Amino acid sequence: MRWGSIHKFMLVLMIPLLLFGCEPRGQAAENQAKTVTSGVSHSWAYEFVHWNGISYRVTDIQVPQMEREVGRVESLITEEYIVGQGVYSNRFSEGTKLYSIPGIDSDDAIAVEVNGGYYKMINTVKERAEQKNRQ
Repeated sequence: MRWGSIHKFMLVLMIPLLLFGCEPRGQAAENQAKTVTSGVSHSWAYEFVHWNGISYRVTDIQVPQMEREVGRVESLITEEYIVGQGVYSNRFSEGTKLYSIPGIDSDDAIAVEVNGGYYKMINTVKERAEQKNRQ
């Protein structure tokens, strides 16, 4: 008798789980496909531009003056698994202008033009090396 009560109790718990815990077979794949193909991937650690063989992290530091244009973004990379070539970014669209900053070596930092303003971008490799040296 006791064994039957346990089975009934488990059955009562399992029925709602089966009814409400599962979605139709095609629905999960459909939702996943929408997620993968819509917009920019937000799994990158930071927004960047890859220029002249160097990745630069975008900062919120505004730069008041530019020296000269050094390049333009050639492609927008929207998925992390895509390997970019040339000048590319995970944030800025094709044609976005890049500039050298007066008094700063372009290997250390460059600037990007955004909505009429200029923002400093720093070399990610040098930034990591500086962080290690501080520790």
